[in-house]
Amino acid sequence: MPINPSTIGAACLSLLPFASAFYPYTPVYTDTPTPRSRSLRLDSRIISREGSFSLPIHRTPLKRTNTYSIINNNTPKQSDSVAVDQDGTDFSYMVAVTFGTSSEEYHMLVDAASSNTWVMSSECETDSCKTHSTFGKEDSTSLTTSDETFSIVYGTGQVNGTVASDDVHVGDLSASLTFGLGIEVSSEFASYPMDGILGLGRGDSTSNAIEAPSLMDDLSTKSLIKAKLFGLHLSRTSDDNNDGELNFGAPNTERYSGSLNYMSVIENDDGFWEIPLDDAGVNDKTLGLKGRSAIIDSGTSWLMMPEDDAVALHKLIPGYTQSGETFTVPCTSKQSVQLTFGGVVYDVSTADYIGGKLSNGACSSKIIGRQTFGPHQWLVGDVFLKNVYTVFDLDDSRVGFGVKAEETVASTTVSSSPSAKGSPTASGTAFATEASTPTGTAAATAESQQQSPSATASPTDKGAAIRNAPSRALLSALFMIIVSLYR
Repeated sequence: MPINPSTIGAACLSLLPFASAFYPYTPVYTDTPTPRSRSLRLDSRIISREGSFSLPIHRTPLKRTNTYSIINNNTPKQSDSVAVDQDGTDFSYMVAVTFGTSSEEYHMLVDAASSNTWVMSSECETDSCKTHSTFGKEDSTSLTTSDETFSIVYGTGQVNGTVASDDVHVGDLSASLTFGLGIEVSSEFASYPMDGILGLGRGDSTSNAIEAPSLMDDLSTKSLIKAKLFGLHLSRTSDDNNDGELNFGAPNTERYSGSLNYMSVIENDDGFWEIPLDDAGVNDKTLGLKGRSAIIDSGTSWLMMPEDDAVALHKLIPGYTQSGETFTVPCTSKQSVQLTFGGVVYDVSTADYIGGKLSNGACSSKIIGRQTFGPHQWLVGDVFLKNVYTVFDLDDSRVGFGVKAEETVASTTVSSSPSAKGSPTASGTAFATEASTPTGTAAATAESQQQSPSATASPTDKGAAIRNAPSRALLSALFMIIVSLYR
């Protein structure tokens, strides 16, 4: 049964500023120094100087549907798992969730750095909600709403709304969850295809956490999962494997080779998955870092660090240039960026840290020189996580990395809305265009060139191309046979 939000209180979803590591960020790559990044403009009607806000009382619910192109991945073979879909640019990773009695799927960003879950409300009137699927009383008869309000502030964005509860269905699992209905959603979220955020952070250890069971809490309490942990495998569009997945309760041992390398979490006031960062470097040349830590966050696209660290790292990449907090690197660079955790060195593929080609002929770097939290904290997002299989263990407060196992190629389905799931299959980087790249970079039109011949493909990319060759030849032969029959 859904939890009654009226018993929780107004503070259950009220968080302090920057309580979540999800970082909606748009770098500006220019040929001149000091670029300006998008800033958050707060509406004085909604947020007062004291940080509280009020919501209009009378609203007419208006149902909206997600208009973004989303690549739907295959259903995982392992039980208690759900496919991790994406936007075709490797910037936003989401899972399909249904609420209560509604059959409509909502694409929720997988956010490992926050325990807060919220979805855009049908009462939302801000521009960010106009292109997303929204949820409200008209969608689920089991939805319980309240007058309690919440406000979540992210790195460069904010969402305000009311507290509600309902059953949440993720894959073949169901949980009773108290979550937020986003009524005021800042403009940053218009650049992302997700309809809300699925919080998988360590909220139980924070001073400002949700005072209600999280998704993982409820699944564990009801013994619906074997252990209170989840494993995450993020796919690349260019690999054409269509196999991203989120595993609840047990790691998928087929996703990694050897054993997992576990690091204990550094206790912090925000409930982040923060672990020691031993060092970083390029092509086995290390920086000799001391006292650094990394917040592991699937809800962040980039690899972000204080500027001095970013400069030192890029200096090991021949041909780099800097413009404020952003950098460029040669598009043909073969330099492997490396992060060391728990004594193990992990490579970051050029396919992941080299971005689109810019007007000056160089390519953007997805390693950003911005201090997001403390002066020695790095925010390690999908740029790194695509290179490992990651386990987030709440029972033992630890993060584990596994070296990814070899993968096979699968087809990819692209949908512009939940009703478009049966659209034809396609592969490669055809979807990484301006129309399907609403996230993560000012050079959006250049992102489609990320996997062009001018960029160095990883061994996995080359393998995918080789494996695809026989299927293309077969399709061509079949096409010629069909043509001949109609002559």
